[in-house]
Amino acid sequence: MDINKLTRKIRLDSLHTAVKYQLITELIFLRRQSIIESDLTYLALLVEWGAMPLKQFCNNVVIHLFGAESLRDSEKHPVRVQTVRNRLGLLEKRGLVVKQGKGKKIIAFNPAIEIKTTGNILLDYNFLYIESKESKEPYTRVSQEVAAL
Repeated sequence: MDINKLTRKIRLDSLHTAVKYQLITELIFLRRQSIIESDLTYLALLVEWGAMPLKQFCNNVVIHLFGAESLRDSEKHPVRVQTVRNRLGLLEKRGLVVKQGKGKKIIAFNPAIEIKTTGNILLDYNFLYIESKESKEPYTRVSQEVAAL
């Protein structure tokens, strides 16, 4: 069997990029979930920062995205914080975020989904497609499943 292999070696510029790449691969590619860019950013920051009080996380996200001067905008800041909180609620319903503690006020990324964040990180994914007779036909059915090897 002849295998066409594509290898790319890329040095990532930050932990944030490494976390985002892992989230994209795990959630979007392997689990076939649709995730908008802002949710991906919130999840990456939650993975990087770790578990923390929900209110603190939402405020930190807004400051991270819009700068410390956003605190002075009494109209937009609370709306932005509430938007982050609303999106986290939806991500919790999808099982990507968990709330813990008394009153469920501590928020964390679902620990069942393994994402590496410490030390040197090598992301080594191997994907294999095996061509079959059906795939050579003019019309092929698209598979929605990804099998673990």
